[in-house]
Amino acid sequence: MAEALAAEFGVQLACQLGYNNLMLEVDCLTLVEKLARLEEVHTEIGLIGRSIINYLGGEAVIEGCIWHVRRGANNAAHIMAHSKTHWDSREVWLERPPIYLVDQLKLDDVTSISS
Repeated sequence: MAEALAAEFGVQLACQLGYNNLMLEVDCLTLVEKLARLEEVHTEIGLIGRSIINYLGGEAVIEGCIWHVRRGANNAAHIMAHSKTHWDSREVWLERPPIYLVDQLKLDDVTSISS
């Protein structure tokens, strides 16, 4: 559920900022599978999944928009999930991420390319 909510927030924010032709990379294979099938629309995660797909452009363009990446290629997300961030608020960095994430983001990018 946390992965789905984070993905929904991310694609929603990207759309609000005017980005289109989005690709979503998540390290939760279950979420990728649920989004590919989206049979459980009557559940909470199904409704979130429908929202994600709508933000990505709808079912007609969904193939190739959602990718599963190894958890090791997404360590920045792991660091953020375990940070001291207050979960009752959201943080958005439009230009520069926090300094403690910069090196990890570079490593994640290299890791995902070499996989």
